[in-house]
Amino acid sequence: MGGRVQYRIFRVVLLLAWAALCFWAGLGFALVASLLLLAVLAPVALFAGHRFVNRWYVIGELVALVAAVVISVVTGFVGAGITFAVLVGGDTLICSVLMLTRGRGAFRNVTRTLLVILATLGVATGAATVTAAIAPVPFCGSAAVGAGGATSDGSALAAQCFVTDAETCVPSTLTVHDIGVDELATHRYRVVADNDASCHFTDSVTYGPPSDPSRDSASYDCPALTDQVGAPGEQEIKLVQCAGAVATGAAAPIIPLNAYQPLPPG
Repeated sequence: MGGRVQYRIFRVVLLLAWAALCFWAGLGFALVASLLLLAVLAPVALFAGHRFVNRWYVIGELVALVAAVVISVVTGFVGAGITFAVLVGGDTLICSVLMLTRGRGAFRNVTRTLLVILATLGVATGAATVTAAIAPVPFCGSAAVGAGGATSDGSALAAQCFVTDAETCVPSTLTVHDIGVDELATHRYRVVADNDASCHFTDSVTYGPPSDPSRDSASYDCPALTDQVGAPGEQEIKLVQCAGAVATGAAAPIIPLNAYQPLPPG
């Protein structure tokens, strides 16, 4: 096997390893990696690609730069960042195409390699996003909480499944029916894995009077679970530090544990 073939095989293996890393790491890694790759690609492409542009292109660049400065002064810091990002991004794309079609030597190879790495990053990250969107999330089951925290053994087991998954950041869902005298509420909890090996929790709740238990609804995120010990025989897990207050009148987000009093038979 010749050295050139071995080199190509080595490149393919590296690209496959890179694609696997991007697929596993998630959007946070993809964003940082993209910015770093673009920070390398932009000066290489702009420096090498400008030899293939004509005078009118350079004049157009200068006009666009003046327009970007004016827009930045008018719109402020955020507008400045977006404007210059679009300007540099468009210029980098054009110069990269010119390098691939007309360039020769090391600059062309470096530009092509960086674009291949960026494309692999995009494909792998897109595949990871699609997979996460269509993959079924394990369902721990349903639980019910009655007046005074009454529950059943089956409810406690379903809730314990969810709490165990929450402790290890394993995506899962749990439905909790909170049965009150004046209000019925249905919570749909979910463990959502984050990119930094941690997780947060969401709750989509519908609630209302017994005559119309789905009259109102609310959704919110919470970064943590906490134990709450109440009256004798009552222990519960609650979502805490929720971003966005639960709508007025909604039942408190409670996940039952097996220390609750049992539901009455029947």
